[in-house]
Amino acid sequence: MKLPSMIRGWLKPTITAEKLLMDYVSTGNNRCLTLLVEQFNGSLYHYLLSLSHKNLAEDALQTTWLKVMNNKSQTHSNVKSWLFTIARNTLIDELRHQNKWQYQELNDEHVITVNLSKELEHTDKLAKFNEAIIILPFYQREAFIFQQEGFSVTEICQLTDENFETVKSRLRYARNNLKKMLGTSP
Repeated sequence: MKLPSMIRGWLKPTITAEKLLMDYVSTGNNRCLTLLVEQFNGSLYHYLLSLSHKNLAEDALQTTWLKVMNNKSQTHSNVKSWLFTIARNTLIDELRHQNKWQYQELNDEHVITVNLSKELEHTDKLAKFNEAIIILPFYQREAFIFQQEGFSVTEICQLTDENFETVKSRLRYARNNLKKMLGTSP
């Protein structure tokens, strides 16, 4: 006999990420940490990989989970944001350590004059899109990826420690630059 989904939810209640973290910190139960890793590892790795290369993303991800394991604070109102903040800061620290941290502005004139059709002769639209994302300046790419991961503009502001208008501008520039690079009209 199959139970309706509403009743099944009563029999097996879902545990929030905040509760899992609190239980892990207070009891040291590795099962709670395993459930957190299962829930967030994929999206954290995708975020880190989108901003770096495979080896660096894997290292930053591992360091992120080590920092979570060493965490002694139980109170985090949004564990997802907290995890992404740790991952972001870890990645930036590692980029600085490797002297690969660069900040560059991409002006509209440069984007308009770059003929990406010669560079992006791939037939796969996803490959073209990924290539275009890589070309974006770090802060625009970061804001765009955070938004694709489901964070609101306000949450992105908290994660990046930037003001609301700055994040909105970065998202707008990222979308406009992607449209121009992919040859779609804005």
